[in-house]
Amino acid sequence: MSQPLYPRRPQRRTKKRSRRLALLILLLIAIIAAVAAGVLIYRAQHSIIKNELGLRNIEMDLSQLQTGGTFYAYENSADDVITSVGVDVSTYQGTVDWAAVKDAGVDYVIVRAAYRGYETGKIVPDDLYEQNIRGAADAGLHVGVYLYSQALSEDEAREEADYLLGLIEGLPVDYPVVYDQEEYTADQARTDGLTGEQATLNALAFCERVYDAGYIPMIYTNNDWAQNMYDMERLDHYPIWYADYTAAPSLTGGFAMWQYTDSGQVPGVTGPVDLNLLFLPAE
Repeated sequence: MSQPLYPRRPQRRTKKRSRRLALLILLLIAIIAAVAAGVLIYRAQHSIIKNELGLRNIEMDLSQLQTGGTFYAYENSADDVITSVGVDVSTYQGTVDWAAVKDAGVDYVIVRAAYRGYETGKIVPDDLYEQNIRGAADAGLHVGVYLYSQALSEDEAREEADYLLGLIEGLPVDYPVVYDQEEYTADQARTDGLTGEQATLNALAFCERVYDAGYIPMIYTNNDWAQNMYDMERLDHYPIWYADYTAAPSLTGGFAMWQYTDSGQVPGVTGPVDLNLLFLPAE
């Protein structure tokens, strides 16, 4: 007697294919999730810190830069950005007539409040820091401060931050508190052998301390330090104050304030003074 003919039943192969497809889908989902998580982590690490001024680092569209007036100006609707003009001063400018500075169209000042000695390592206040802060604020200017650093370590950078915060306690400082570490070229300095890695760690330590104290931290740099010392990707979640005296300033990742000259002339200030543009959200 012949056996009845039955159709083949490929259920096992179908099940195997289904499992493989499910595994591939799960793998794809896992890869997408990992990429998305990586993007979120990167953005979190590289997004500008929350700050009440709305500062962010921008890359300028130079076609929007206006250089024909008394001060430079910049407005870019595409970036929702306008600028305000400021000066930065130290004891070297002597006594400043802040009412005249305000009347000239200046909106803010960044005052050197302290510095660490390039030989001794001692932190000392600028001789005129309190006079400049109070005088500028009384004239209606916004006031920020900076410390000229010669820190060799993160502990020294934190020490500088704590010293600066102590100096400005109770004073009308409403603009950024800036970390300024540069190469000292006039003589041998204690920081001559400082590495870029350590310089970056110092800046981070200072800014974290300032941020925790409730101020807006900012990092001052120039092209040399941005290219050869600082790891700018590790610093780009803080506002950057960039010194570049050329007509076409450019910094990967952008900057929040641009120091565009060190030879400005402003009524109320004797001799040359640094001029700056701060990038603010357009209202």
